[in-house]
Order: sequence, then structure tokens, then C-alpha cells
Amino acid sequence: MTDVNWQSSETIRIAADSGPFAAEVGRDTTLDSTVISLLYENHEKPAHSITVSIAPELGSNMFRFRVGEHEIIYCEQELLKRKDFTGNFVLWPLPNRIRNKRYSYQGKDYSLAAVHRPQGNAVLIHGLVLDRVWQYEPPVVEQDAVSVMTYVDINPASPYYSSYPFDSRLSLTYRLTRNGLTVTYHVYNNGNQTLPFGFALHPYFSLLGGLDDTLVSLPADIVMEADDELLPTGRLFDVNKIMYAMYDLRKLQPVGNLKLDHVYTGLHKHEDFVIDYRMHGLQVHIAATDDFTHSVIYAPGGTPYFCLENQTCSTDAVNFHNQGPERREMAHLLEVPPGETSSGSIHYLLRFA
Repeated sequence: MTDVNWQSSETIRIAADSGPFAAEVGRDTTLDSTVISLLYENHEKPAHSITVSIAPELGSNMFRFRVGEHEIIYCEQELLKRKDFTGNFVLWPLPNRIRNKRYSYQGKDYSLAAVHRPQGNAVLIHGLVLDRVWQYEPPVVEQDAVSVMTYVDINPASPYYSSYPFDSRLSLTYRLTRNGLTVTYHVYNNGNQTLPFGFALHPYFSLLGGLDDTLVSLPADIVMEADDELLPTGRLFDVNKIMYAMYDLRKLQPVGNLKLDHVYTGLHKHEDFVIDYRMHGLQVHIAATDDFTHSVIYAPGGTPYFCLENQTCSTDAVNFHNQGPERREMAHLLEVPPGETSSGSIHYLLRFA
């Protein structure tokens, strides 16, 4: 992994009178961005200490999740500076890919032709906020946690507003405790029409133990078939069947055995995704609220990372939504009436051997 020295100047530290939690807010001179760090210090067991860092001006990218001396999130400094795909970036309101960069909703047609991403195929959108400057509230330090809220608005002054003219706000609250991190999203519909959306986080997880000693499980029964542009065809593969057993991640598998870029659904309720850094006696358990019905795993091989993404919808959900009840269920596009709010959470919980 790239070793980056995150240099900060004029850092403000916020701490309670006593207790292990604190926050720091400063200007990072290397990234040329504000960085907010949430800190948990375990003096008796330093290997259990946690630092989470977020760059609000770089798309609210949570580029650091350090546990003891181990960087759980893989981040490349130069990619982060240009708001490219690295760290843990935000996918909203249209995750992943949109067929032909076009969609319809409630009888109106919209084009995403103006949206260009630094890599990936032509239909790759990955939402509209990963390269936006987000705002933030002052961090809150408590005896048993530390948190911060970031937010971004979509309104007529926003980039690509004609591509998604739904006045809204997305806020993220990052809350660090002794056991790990919870990220809670809220989508506020500030307009006068129903708002369609999907939400996901796109974390690049480090291979701390290498390809063979980093293991992953994704308890799910269904893989969505995709075409050459990684857009869903509508066919579903049942991993319980022998012919699709190569997609079965219900038990821990070494990342080195995988070569995947697939959308999973049929997630097992009350079963966590698990990343097992066996050599380091550390596991990351990932749980989410029921609105997260899909997950993407990206394990291309030959890289120092893999991705495991909790999603509230399928790829191209907004188009699948229009193709009948069966595909509407498959898509799981979320909708918010005017003046209302939708929310959910992802939990990254730590287990030590």
C-alpha cells in the first residue's frame, strides 16, 4: 500500500474533559483540503485504537480507517486529490452505471451525457456527488463516541442539475465508537416532486495479509447477470446451484481465489459481511439496515485492494424500475415524496482475536 504522510496545518482538536474520544479538524496541505479526523485512543491496547478521516471537499471521501497500525481503507493520494476512485467514496443518487446514460422517471426523460468520469466505461456514472465539495457541521465529542455530519445539496446551482433536477440534500453522519464506525445517510426531498435514488458507499479495502491471507464472505443467494458493459440483463444466478457455485461467497474465501465485478442480492438478513485479516487477528464485520438490499464485490486480481460495497439498489435501478413488477423488485429503487426523508445505516464493526 502507498504510504502517505497526511500533513496538516492549523489543526483544531476537540475533546471531552475525559474519555478516549476526540476529533481534529485541519487543513491538509498535501491534499489541499480540509480533513476531519475522528479518534478513539485505547491506551491499554493501542492495537485497538481507531482513526477515521474524511475529506469533505473531496466528495466527503472517508479515505482513512486506521485500526492500530493497520490501514483498513486503501487510498492513493494522487487519485484522491483529483477526486478519482480511491478511498471510500459516495455513490448517490444514481450508483454505478446507467444504460446509454439515459433514464426515464414518471414519464419524463433525462440524459446523463454531460457526466464524464476519469475511468471506466462510457456508461459509468457512480453518482453525482463524489467530486462535489461537501459542507460539514462541527464534530461532536461524547464520553462513548465521536461523530461528524457532512452534507451536499442538489439544486439549480449544482453541476448536472438538468440530468437530475430533484432538489434535495444528502447528509452523512459518521459515528465512531470503541467497536467501530457507523455511517448513517439521510436523503431530504426539498422539491415538489417524488425523488428517486439509490445510495452506496464504495470502499477500497486493503489486502493487509495479501491475496491469500485476506478472506471475505458475502452471505447472499443471488448474483445478477451482467452484459459486457456490466449492466444487468435481468437474469439471476442462484449460487445454490452447482453451475453457479463459483459465485458462492457465503463462507469465507481468500480474495486471491476471486475475480469478480458482480452485483449480489438475496442478502441473508442478520448475517454480516466479513473481512478476515487472519494474519493480524482482525475482522471487519459489515452490517446494514434493511434498505441495503444489494452489494457489489470488485476483486479484479493483481491489485492491492478489493471493494465490498453495500447498496440500496441494483445497477441501472432507475431504468429497471420502469420494466414491470418483477424488475421493479429486482431494482429496489428508493423514492421519497416531497418534504419527506429517507435514511439508513452501514456499520463497520471490529472484532479482535
